[in-house]
Amino acid sequence: MDVQVDETAQQPKKDVYSVWALPPEDVTERVKKLMYGLRSEFGGPEFKPHVTVVGAISLTEDEARDKLKKACEGLKAYNATVERVATGTFFYQLL
Repeated sequence: MDVQVDETAQQPKKDVYSVWALPPEDVTERVKKLMYGLRSEFGGPEFKPHVTVVGAISLTEDEARDKLKKACEGLKAYNATVERVATGTFFYQLL
């Protein structure tokens, strides 16, 4: 007797999660205007101003919530300064 098992039914659904650092609203508006000007001149996608803290990782919803809560324990706000801007040859450019 040949028994087939649907493995997808046994595994929890995973989605792709990222963690972004968002600038304050006044900075967001200034950066949006700058991004609009650059897109007008050079093209490119529209997206919210952010810094990727954790890139796309595949987790279940429970895993994502648990990892984020644990990562935030004892975490305090911090300031970040841009020291340079660079371009790359593909959309998700990590420098």
